[in-house]
Amino acid sequence: MSARDRARRELGQNFLIDRSAARRLVDLLDPSPVPIVELGAGRGAITRALVHTGREITAVELDRHWAAELRANCPQVRVIRCDMLDFRFPDTPYAVVGNLPFSITTAMTRRLLGTAGWSEAILLVQWDVARKRAGGGTMLNAQWAPWYELRLCGRVPARSFRPVPAVDGGVLKIRRRPQPLVPSDELRQYQRFVEAVFTGPGRGLAEIVRKVTGRRLRNLPALPKNLTAEGWAHLYTEVT
Repeated sequence: MSARDRARRELGQNFLIDRSAARRLVDLLDPSPVPIVELGAGRGAITRALVHTGREITAVELDRHWAAELRANCPQVRVIRCDMLDFRFPDTPYAVVGNLPFSITTAMTRRLLGTAGWSEAILLVQWDVARKRAGGGTMLNAQWAPWYELRLCGRVPARSFRPVPAVDGGVLKIRRRPQPLVPSDELRQYQRFVEAVFTGPGRGLAEIVRKVTGRRLRNLPALPKNLTAEGWAHLYTEVT
């Protein structure tokens, strides 16, 4: 790497250089005319692929150098130079595509899940994180499962990035459910319930639920991580 590239790396950036991988990400978008917000545009590999969709593109990039490069090379794209964690998302419907810096993957994912307006998000993250999110079984997944579907859509080899990271990337597609499994105005109450179950005392799910809620329920799976999205919604409904 040059000295300039080393400076870029300090922001936690792993630039995607594989054009075919960039196209695969873009091809995962549902057919729709809604604008696209790209997070962590970097050198513009995904940005250039997005331009071919003909949609309105807003690229978010923190690094001053790469933001200037994007403005020069992609004049049809609106470039916003800021930290993606601070970016003010549109009030109108949109889709999200992003190569997330590995160091803020969880923080940015949480922020997205708590943000209204977008219909789908195609995220390039660490392979293990993508597999974990799509596989379910965690408290974070359970807390948001009634509102979102998460799917693993492929692996991107580490050699597809510069600098080359220590791990492969994974493509995670998140879609907002058209009909949530739990009423949206009960989100905070539902999430507190999930946290209480995941952190509650007991040797199995039935015992945990009994100690947390006072209800004796049968036909529950062995552990909280074994519940599906529909299972969590049903359990919440039963105890409330």
